[in-house]
Amino acid sequence: FEAQADKWRVEERRMLWRLFVAAFGMMQVMMYAIPMYLAEDGEIGADIETLMHWASLVLTLPVISYASAPFFIAAFRDVVAGRVGMNLPISLGVGLAFVASVVATWTRAGDVYFDSVSMFVFLLLLGRYLEMLARRRATLPLDRLYALAPQFAHRLVDFPASHGSLTVPAMSLVPGDFVLVKPGEKVPVDGRLCNEAGEVSEALLTGE
Repeated sequence: FEAQADKWRVEERRMLWRLFVAAFGMMQVMMYAIPMYLAEDGEIGADIETLMHWASLVLTLPVISYASAPFFIAAFRDVVAGRVGMNLPISLGVGLAFVASVVATWTRAGDVYFDSVSMFVFLLLLGRYLEMLARRRATLPLDRLYALAPQFAHRLVDFPASHGSLTVPAMSLVPGDFVLVKPGEKVPVDGRLCNEAGEVSEALLTGE
């Protein structure tokens, strides 16, 4: 359980960093994009507009190279595996919009979409982060329940002729095995009681 929790914390921390980079890049790019949207024709000079485009390009680079890296990596794996998932159209849309914006900035002709690219990546990462939190909340009770299960069991070697037991991993038990549960131990697997009587605490299930 602790190993799984550590894995979740690392994944959440990595996702938060990507989300932060995307949010920071989006806000900074929008600072340059909004004046150009609101300005009248000819109000902003060509040199100033080009400078804003280059500044937006630089600010969008971390969003493309770091924040949106999971989409490109997953899309590449899907292509190699011969399947098509949601990451492929996302990567194509983000990548083509960024490349078209770079070309427009370099040639000083056409429209740029750095603000749209950074905002799109931020919204996608935000959605995936919320999905990750929801998935975590859904699986946490199961992980805690699994952590309570014993990892080892006492398998009876030659029951009922003999009561000798061998300690084995609980995952290695198969249907038909006979298991000895000593006083105070937890029941490692589902099964049927072979003795005439026994007492088991069901507080974990019933709360009593």
